[in-house]
Amino acid sequence: MKVSLIIPAYNEQEAIGPVIEEYYPFVDEIVVVDDGSHDKTYEIASSYQDAKVHVCQHSHNQGKVGALRTGVHSSTGEIIVFTDADCTYPARYIPEFLHELDRGADLVLGVRNIEAHNIPLLNRIGNTIFSTMATYISGKYISDGQTGYRAFRREMLDDLFVSAKSLEFETKMTVRAAKLGFVIAEVPIEYRERVGTSKLHPVRDGYRMFRALLSIAWHETSPLAKMISVPGIIILLIGFSFILLTVMDYYVNYYLEHQYYPLIGSFSVLTGIQLTSLGLIIDYVTKKLDRIEEQLHR
Repeated sequence: MKVSLIIPAYNEQEAIGPVIEEYYPFVDEIVVVDDGSHDKTYEIASSYQDAKVHVCQHSHNQGKVGALRTGVHSSTGEIIVFTDADCTYPARYIPEFLHELDRGADLVLGVRNIEAHNIPLLNRIGNTIFSTMATYISGKYISDGQTGYRAFRREMLDDLFVSAKSLEFETKMTVRAAKLGFVIAEVPIEYRERVGTSKLHPVRDGYRMFRALLSIAWHETSPLAKMISVPGIIILLIGFSFILLTVMDYYVNYYLEHQYYPLIGSFSVLTGIQLTSLGLIIDYVTKKLDRIEEQLHR
């Protein structure tokens, strides 16, 4: 099968050349999308154009998701691979990605080896938090839902290409795939220090990822699961409120004037977690069975 690599690039003049050169032997087609860069990204990428390398250009910056969409629509391969234009993702893992797809995976993720030397502390904390949230919401263990290095079959495009604006795209895509019961494979990869200036804004992009997870949790959850999870969330919030009142009571009065608040808070939190988890488990099992049924009918 023909493998198409999509590289969205915005002001990556230092790295785009080495990235193209590194991936060239591993794929059948490379589509670079210059997303309205103000440097020489387009000129450098264009110098590599041949029968295998194609370069598209946006007249103005449309964001990473817009660049990926342009790249996919300009590609011709049956297998789509996403990577970044900053030299962080090594090309040598492409054969492992293809092997996992051949084994039946619907989506393959390059799970980064995240360490202090390649990702700042705040970003590492955020990655851990959002991967944990993605795992809980989807009902499937996800080591690195934010990775930009991933592969899937073109036929999965309509199901996996979610609506997003920026870096929350990867998280949203991963969780949606898990919620729909798709088979997700993970390939551990080396993650190198990026070349050039990072475009990540921890607070802004973290907020977008949080909203994206809540959006997927709501829209991709079955009505039955919502009937169980929503009351669970309400009870959970009530529990946290009583715990907060307990803390305030202690610090204002130096003793617990309402001694039953901790009991109510603890009971509510535990009950809320159990109900919410039960709803998500039911949703995961339902979606997984639906996916199996679809495959059997093919």
